[in-house]
Amino acid sequence: MYPASLFANRLRWLSSVVVVIWAALGFCLLVAQAQEKKPTQNQPPPETDDVVRVKTELVQTDVMVFDKKGRFVEGLQRDQFELYVDGKQKPISFFESVITGSRSERDSLNKARGNASPASSEASSPAMDQVPGRTVMFFVDDIHLAPTNLLRTRKSLLYFIDNLMGENDHVAITSASGQIGFLQQVTGNKAVLRAAVERLSAVPPRGRDFQQPPISEYQAYLIVEQKDRVGGIGPVGDTKRPIATLFDYFVDQTMKANNLPSAIATQLVEQRTRMIVQQSDAGVKMALITLIELMRSAAKLPGRKLVFFISDGFVSNFSGSDVTTQLRTAIDKAAIAGVVIYSIDARGLGVDSYLDASNPGGFDPSGVFMSRATGELAFTQEGMNALASDTGGRTLFNSNSMTDGMEKALDETSRYYLLAWRPETDSQRAANSPKIKIQIPGHPDWKVHFRRGYFNQRGDEGGTKRAPTTMPTSAEALAATDNSITDEEVPTSLFLGHKQIRGGGMQLTAAIQVFGPVSSESGKDSADVLGAVFDSRGKAVGSFKQKTNLPRATTAEQPAFANVNYEVKVAPGLYQVSIVTRNNRTQRLGHAMDWIEIPQLKPGLSFSSVYLGEVPAMTDPNGANASQVGINASRRFARTSRLRFTSYLYGVTHGTMTPDIGMKIEILRGNQVVSALPERKLAASKLGDLSSIPYSGEFAVSSLTPGRYVLQVTAFDHATNTSASQQVKFTVY
Repeated sequence: MYPASLFANRLRWLSSVVVVIWAALGFCLLVAQAQEKKPTQNQPPPETDDVVRVKTELVQTDVMVFDKKGRFVEGLQRDQFELYVDGKQKPISFFESVITGSRSERDSLNKARGNASPASSEASSPAMDQVPGRTVMFFVDDIHLAPTNLLRTRKSLLYFIDNLMGENDHVAITSASGQIGFLQQVTGNKAVLRAAVERLSAVPPRGRDFQQPPISEYQAYLIVEQKDRVGGIGPVGDTKRPIATLFDYFVDQTMKANNLPSAIATQLVEQRTRMIVQQSDAGVKMALITLIELMRSAAKLPGRKLVFFISDGFVSNFSGSDVTTQLRTAIDKAAIAGVVIYSIDARGLGVDSYLDASNPGGFDPSGVFMSRATGELAFTQEGMNALASDTGGRTLFNSNSMTDGMEKALDETSRYYLLAWRPETDSQRAANSPKIKIQIPGHPDWKVHFRRGYFNQRGDEGGTKRAPTTMPTSAEALAATDNSITDEEVPTSLFLGHKQIRGGGMQLTAAIQVFGPVSSESGKDSADVLGAVFDSRGKAVGSFKQKTNLPRATTAEQPAFANVNYEVKVAPGLYQVSIVTRNNRTQRLGHAMDWIEIPQLKPGLSFSSVYLGEVPAMTDPNGANASQVGINASRRFARTSRLRFTSYLYGVTHGTMTPDIGMKIEILRGNQVVSALPERKLAASKLGDLSSIPYSGEFAVSSLTPGRYVLQVTAFDHATNTSASQQVKFTVY
């Protein structure tokens, strides 16, 4: 089990991947693989303080509008909205319809704050994913999930990963208890997400003592905090007074179940109910603190995020604990992070406990037990209701299909209206301060969903901008580093591959490209590169530190970079590689992180990873420089260049038979084949060692329009009628 503090550090570090967390810590969230990156063109002036105060001229509110059938209302204009702040109507300074996860979302957020759009375009950014995609985080409140409901939750999460997750989406699966550990981070790697789901297991329930008669957390709350105990059973020998309170009922049932006198039963019920309430409060506090840490980590990720809060509900002890403060803090942090929460009750079509046949209960002719138990279901949903409604989300209650709710939420949150207004005072700039009301006159049947406070998507908490962090010095320091991404980072790309090595075993290869600044001045900078390889438990299994010369690019369209490679022998399993780079002249940092699954090779055909290299336009294919092409970690190729690929084929064993191997190359865009080369037979006399057959090829990308593609290499063993294939993504600009 991982403590909340360790989970927070992990997800903050990993959420800079976009990529996070996690996200949400890519959260954490969390890790962020959709974060935009661009070369530094001019060195900024030195900062004298670690924190620089920033005042935003405009503040934002994200709004969703639904008609009476629950459909998103599209095509609304600025003049159809009325905005009130602290009871006073405010003019709308900025208005735009936004698609979540689109390339234009971050530009819209910048414009809504009155900031200019980034100068560099996506096409010229060498280390950036062209389509950021959505960021979705799952917060599984395993502290308050029954084992059967946890099983349903796991199945629903796997369904989401396999059927609802988009190609460019970044997802984090987190838990209240922290049992997922190192895998709680934002990633687009489905293998990592499936491994995170596998780690979800039942958590011993809090707030239950398994004594007889059963007392629920809600019933204990009524007795201890709501004082449902006036009256009471008389001592032994006295005539019993009529049962008038819930406390009386449980004393009476305790006497019958355990054959105890009333005095001892009274004392036992008092002790049990106090202990149940204390344990319940501790469980709720732990869950909400972990949720708050996820919100803090999600603030590192760009754009608006969707968080699914999955729980069986919990008792919000408003009078005897600080649950109100914790809920408010979580909601405020969600506003800062641009998070919309959809709460899912994992109990599905639930009923109050007195109607649940699986809950044993004594005969109650007084009706006290039944009258008090009515409303338990609704009360345990109040905290989940608050999280959803105050962040602009919705509740998904009373349904046995979690996946239908997930699909509906993804559709609802895929679009929103972004409104911005100019605050009059510093207090109105605080995300949790102003009271906002938004309405659309003339359409009383429409529902307008917006968060309490405003959408403070600045990647900060309370108007601060973080200075670059200190370069870590070891793998352990790297694991604990909060690598906040800034607009002036050192662009860094990372590609991970695997191949079999001589003598058996698998080798993980990390190829890193560190991009130099765009500068008209000649010369070179130097860069420090620190990398570490972690297994799925977060244990470092390899690390390196290297210094390299960093060339300068004359234009953003022709980036200059240094290559760094690292190889390490590893066992089959999931691994994460994290890289931090530093330009020693500007002291700016860069960060890249990715996951790779090292397979266990089985009998039959299989491939290594496909490694890509870029042959520049002016390189003579037959010249000496052509053979010195390194791995292109960014997998971005200019249309004037040529793409070279290399892979290794394993499992060709025919004994005395002559190998009959054919290779086919296809280029896909989406699910469509846009280019294919005829199958090419490999000359048997030139195969050499059949246990590892290298295969390379090269082609011009000039015929491909700018965009994202997949290179697929397929091998056919005609002698055994078997085949295998491997894919790699690349981008043409």
